[in-house]
Amino acid sequence: MKKNMSLRSCRASAIWLPAALALSGCATLPKAGPTGAKIVKAAQTEPFELVEVNALDRLPPSQQVAELLPLPPGMARPPQSLAPGDVISISLYEVGVRLFSAASGMAGTQFDPSARGEKLPPLSIDENGNIRLPYIGTVQAAGLSPTQLAARIERLLAGKSQFPQVVVTLDVAAGSAILISGEIANPGRVRLSAARERLKDVIALAGGNRGLQSDILVRVVRNGLAVEARLDALSDSNLGAMPMEAGDRVELIRSPRTYSVLGSTSKVSQFPFQTQSVSLVEALALAGGANENLGDPAAVFVFRFEKRGEGQPDRAVVYHINMMRPVSYFIAQKFLLTDKDVLYVGGAAANQPTKLIQTIGQLFTPILLARQLSN
Repeated sequence: MKKNMSLRSCRASAIWLPAALALSGCATLPKAGPTGAKIVKAAQTEPFELVEVNALDRLPPSQQVAELLPLPPGMARPPQSLAPGDVISISLYEVGVRLFSAASGMAGTQFDPSARGEKLPPLSIDENGNIRLPYIGTVQAAGLSPTQLAARIERLLAGKSQFPQVVVTLDVAAGSAILISGEIANPGRVRLSAARERLKDVIALAGGNRGLQSDILVRVVRNGLAVEARLDALSDSNLGAMPMEAGDRVELIRSPRTYSVLGSTSKVSQFPFQTQSVSLVEALALAGGANENLGDPAAVFVFRFEKRGEGQPDRAVVYHINMMRPVSYFIAQKFLLTDKDVLYVGGAAANQPTKLIQTIGQLFTPILLARQLSN
């Protein structure tokens, strides 16, 4: 009899001991993160600033304007001018005694009234902007258009050749072009013309971007200066309309913008920016909103690092929006997320008893099943 009572006592202890431990550990029940009240309280002691977004004038400022400013113009140069690195072809036409047209090996010794032409091998303009021609010597070519260079050669040939006519054509625009690389269909050089191609034009001439425009960052480098902007933000009123100059380098970099959704939402994940801008309302909708069983709509927070002036550390800011207020749904439509924002929905404090019951149930279930099996 005593043995049975002792066995029952042990069984009772086995059942109630986990319950007592669960009750004593109520403060350590599983949670998705801090409650809204804890975040608000932490702002008084921890190194971040809490901003209550309860009106439109409390919205954070836009951070995209500075990215869209064009670069200052470089050295003024006609768009059709030749540059070091260009490869040109020169055709010379002469009448009478010729220097360059060797008829029957008798060049320069006999008079021939018919006009004959001679095309010289391709010439590369050297780093000093010069070319070298027979009978003339060194000729400055950089900075001149092909037509202007042809006229200069004709003047230098005067007195050496009878009625010289010169045609200069540009074969390879290595120096009078821009170089485009990265997430572009046809990377390489894009020759500039008298049409004064803009940034958007040269991207189109190179076959357009690869991948989503919202994932592409465009970087332009000119004379040691650089400017960046999102491809989907380029337009005719900002950096997209910047006239390109020879020597510019354009790079299309795959750099997806993302934001993370954490806390008591229906879907915790990292989300890409599918469009140029995503509002807080859209982000909450994509995440399924606050979980109706666990989340607290009054505890919606956006954690963000905001850039300050050059050389200063980023500013840690937490924006709080109480979505239990109807006006907040209008405000949240104007609240635009930025790259690497963290959207957090706090858990409701009233859900702790429910979690406790669930935890106790999880602890008791195997014990009760074992007891039933033993009986």
